Amino acid sequence: MNETTVKIAPVSTQRILSVDIFRGLTIFMMVFVNELAGVADIPAWMKHVPAGADGMTFVDVVFPAFLFIVGMAIPFAVENREARGQGRAAFWQHVLTRTLGLLVLGVYMVNSAEMNREASLIPHGWWAASLYVAAILIWNRYPKTGGVREKRLFTGLQIAGAIILAALYFLYRKGEEGQLTGMTPSWWGILGLIGWAYLLSMIFYMASRKTLPALLGIFAALLALILGLRGGIPALPAFGQWLQGQSGHLVHTLITLSGIICSLLLVKSGQPNARIRNILLFGVLLGVAGYLARPFGGISKIAATPAWALYSAAACCLIFPAIYWLADLKGVKSWANFLKPAGENPLLAYILPPLFYAIAGFSFFPAVLSRGVPGMLRALAFTLIILWVTKWLTKRGIRLHL
Repeated sequence: MNETTVKIAPVSTQRILSVDIFRGLTIFMMVFVNELAGVADIPAWMKHVPAGADGMTFVDVVFPAFLFIVGMAIPFAVENREARGQGRAAFWQHVLTRTLGLLVLGVYMVNSAEMNREASLIPHGWWAASLYVAAILIWNRYPKTGGVREKRLFTGLQIAGAIILAALYFLYRKGEEGQLTGMTPSWWGILGLIGWAYLLSMIFYMASRKTLPALLGIFAALLALILGLRGGIPALPAFGQWLQGQSGHLVHTLITLSGIICSLLLVKSGQPNARIRNILLFGVLLGVAGYLARPFGGISKIAATPAWALYSAAACCLIFPAIYWLADLKGVKSWANFLKPAGENPLLAYILPPLFYAIAGFSFFPAVLSRGVPGMLRALAFTLIILWVTKWLTKRGIRLHL
């Protein structure tokens, strides 16, 4: 862990199966726990810890696990683009475009849940379904080969998606009668939070010149800043007060930076056992830091406390090496075949459930399948079906990319 530079082979020549498997497992769990949220009479450890409580369940680790895997992918993506000769301007244009897409889609999804269904100019189901259809049209990865006619068709589909989003913006209403408003970012949504963490992490990663010691220093400095902001420093100047209000984004960025560090530890020179040892050691250090940070707000996903972030990142550093050892070192990977669609096409797998409910309605399943063990089994079956549909659509050219 004392190297000053870390050379990463391009993704095309160094495909690490465990990264894809971990991404697929995370998306699988995101869909599953979202379904469990609507199931009554199940153990408390299968739900998010309520707001104000000091604690976490495995459900509270799923979102940070996705932030972690976003971070793990960053070094490989950066090296791959540099290997293709992409210039700095084009690189940052890609980063900003991706961030903007995540923010826009996140805000639209948040407003879908907050919609005044009586006052809006379009039924909620139509509005929400149109949103996800528009997302598919805009962010589908269309083939780069083909003639002029095909390229015009693909461009036309993207323009149609943008027009649908614009129309949905003007058709939207929320709030109470007499105080109706249009769309506003009451919060950024899960995808928006990922977007901010991705942007900040990319800035920090490039500022570190992709070196492990510098990135560890940035991580430590960011953690110290967060603890200072959460420690109730009195009489902060205006910028400090604003930064204090944005500290949640910094906490999410901390998790994403943990994923970047994990990737750098993974691809550094050395034997596989050393890689596993270093990642586990980093996980232990994160766990210790989480324990020490608990007085700064306790453990809370909703409040995005430092302890929650550090414990979640520590859990990822303990889970990932097991997958790496099994899939990449031992070659035991067939067990993860069902996760492959979600790992390759995560955004599509994520938006398919709300698209389904926009069309079928939340009362589609009978009440008996929304409680207890039947409800848990239904949630599991629904998640597996979503992965199958994702696979089916991916084979037919629906592959979303932000």
